[in-house]
Amino acid sequence: GESKISLRKNRPALLVSSTSWTPDEDFSILLKALENLQSSIGKRNNFQRFPKILIIVTGKGPEKSHYLPLLKKFNDSHPQISIYTIWLRADDYPKLLGCATLGISLHTSTSGLDLPMKVLDMFGCQVPVCAVGFDCISELVKDGVNGRVFGNEDELAKQLYDLLKNYPENCNTDLDRYRKNIEGTARWRENWDECAKDLVVGNWINEKSRRQDF
Repeated sequence: GESKISLRKNRPALLVSSTSWTPDEDFSILLKALENLQSSIGKRNNFQRFPKILIIVTGKGPEKSHYLPLLKKFNDSHPQISIYTIWLRADDYPKLLGCATLGISLHTSTSGLDLPMKVLDMFGCQVPVCAVGFDCISELVKDGVNGRVFGNEDELAKQLYDLLKNYPENCNTDLDRYRKNIEGTARWRENWDECAKDLVVGNWINEKSRRQDF
């Protein structure tokens, strides 16, 4: 007979975070949030209601070597949650995102104006995102609509607890609603053409023409 492919009922929740491993993206927030999450699961004796949680962190940067021993220590003492770092080829990254349950963005903006491209990548694969808050993040991540916005590790831990509780058996969850809302989000190129192309390219062309006049 025909073979049938189906999702495992006991599959883990897959969280993905892409980081530059710099002070601009404080990875300690995620690590502390996961510590708090494990503590909350244990205090409420909810191990049966929670899936195994696998966090994949991509990217390279100067602070990665500092965190690797901390991640190993975390994994050795937290049976419910595991964190691994990997480096992917460009064509493999969207495949990973396509499998993700939830994305985590630790990007903050020094100017308060630049939006994280990693969130656009995640939205392009219809992955809801928990993002650290800063001045203009609401232009991209709308809290309670296509993801959540957090200000510290305690808020992120609570959001993860609420979103992952009873996963994957609970249907019609906030995660499902966020994903459906993302389906109506314009893709990156559409956003670029509509919002930024004329401003950036137009200014560059005008400046180039002005210089040629002298």
